[in-house]
Amino acid sequence: MFLQALREFFLPALGAGSFSGAPPWPRRLRIHQLSNTKVYSLTWNFASPDGRATFHLDKMDDGEPLLVWRRIGDHAI
Repeated sequence: MFLQALREFFLPALGAGSFSGAPPWPRRLRIHQLSNTKVYSLTWNFASPDGRATFHLDKMDDGEPLLVWRRIGDHAI
């Protein structure tokens, strides 16, 4: 389910510029920034099995953006 959510919703939104706020993230992924951090939370399913991941954006040495997945699992993360 995680990979399906990535392919269908997250990656197209990232490519369209959602990290900058325009356009906004897809509502169905419930992406929000965690308080006082640069870490974001993504929820792709509330029903069993529930699914949640955290991530942040970094930069590679050449300045290219780098997506860093921090945790992928259920709501216990």
